[in-house]
Amino acid sequence: MNYVRMVLKSMSDWSSVEKAREFVNILVSEKDFLLPEKFDRREPERFVFDPDDLTKFIEIWTSDVIGLIAKRKKPYLAWMMVEIWYREARVFSEIMSGLDERYFKKEDNIVRLLSCAKCLYNWGAITHGYLCHRKDWEIKNCFDAITKDFRGRPIGSGGARLKDGLPGIYWANFFGPVYVEFFGKEKFLTVPAYQKEELPDGGFLLLTAPSPFDYGKPEVRELEKKIIDHLGREAFFEKAYPRKICRVPQFTFEQKALGRPIEVIAYDPVSKVIPDAKRFIQEVPQLTEALFERFTEKLDYSPESLDKVDDFILKKSYRRPEPWAKERWHRVIQELTAYYGEVLRRNLRGKWVIKEVSEGISHPAVVFKIQGQGQDEFPFTRVIKLWCERERADGLAIRYHLFRSGELGRVERFITKYLL
Repeated sequence: MNYVRMVLKSMSDWSSVEKAREFVNILVSEKDFLLPEKFDRREPERFVFDPDDLTKFIEIWTSDVIGLIAKRKKPYLAWMMVEIWYREARVFSEIMSGLDERYFKKEDNIVRLLSCAKCLYNWGAITHGYLCHRKDWEIKNCFDAITKDFRGRPIGSGGARLKDGLPGIYWANFFGPVYVEFFGKEKFLTVPAYQKEELPDGGFLLLTAPSPFDYGKPEVRELEKKIIDHLGREAFFEKAYPRKICRVPQFTFEQKALGRPIEVIAYDPVSKVIPDAKRFIQEVPQLTEALFERFTEKLDYSPESLDKVDDFILKKSYRRPEPWAKERWHRVIQELTAYYGEVLRRNLRGKWVIKEVSEGISHPAVVFKIQGQGQDEFPFTRVIKLWCERERADGLAIRYHLFRSGELGRVERFITKYLL
């Protein structure tokens, strides 16, 4: 299906009942254009959407599920996925949606979509967002074959993470105040654009054409290049240079329901899950045996078995974004940490050690050598990262193979030598 894509990301917390009601009011204001028929935590959607009875909608929205997806099928398919992350994970809350391109046979619907996007921008305190045709995004961001980014991670597309750089310039581009400060307001006041608008919070909206269907026109492509060059090419993902390291702002995430910057440096969930690193290392054999009993599929300490562990984490993490918050999940994380570490130790001839990562906080680590170069891996950190961010490219299986190939070590040495 060809569709118009909308992606909006925010450092703000959306998890309150008030935010849920305000969100619904925006959809209702557009009536038959964006109002969904059904919704649920995931596909297929089971619950009928009724704006007059939001009990179930709010229950899901305010729970620890992270995601909610809404969809309508008439007259054409339209869907919207909302992901609300706990601020401790330092992950952007996100709206991603798609509307069948046939909606835009009526030119008025392009105006309505942009109007709705601006309402959502104000509602969500959006950091960055864009609207474009699906094919435009694929041309600029999808690779023909799996490649590797600057961290050595296998990727099929680039530009999805603001922490790694801006995804590009498209038909409609929202830049929140953090980017206005990052580039400088003068850059936005003088930027070439088909149309630009300063937004109520000091951010900017830049359009490159009258319609998202104009993406293939030479003059639109040329304008996109001029905007990137004007703002600074070093801040944008470029498909031709997948290993490029982009310049990015300092992002400050709000703490859940408090609306103030979160203090993340002094807190490390390892202190809750693994309070005694020495004792944990002593108990590794028992912990891995316990994981064997938990799994329905056989585990054998092979690198290939890590794919099964990745699947387990991605499945369990969907409804449990903070596994360190409840004591009953501590044991599961300990078992996963122990097993990943044991796969590294056994297959890479490593050993368990204790390393202090900051004052008063120590992690169990596995040290080993690849091509004569010493490597440290913190299994707990990798398990928690995959659990919280749910990106398979950050999975334990891929991480192991990057170590084994020596690619990860080369990237880290490059960054240390030239960028730090």
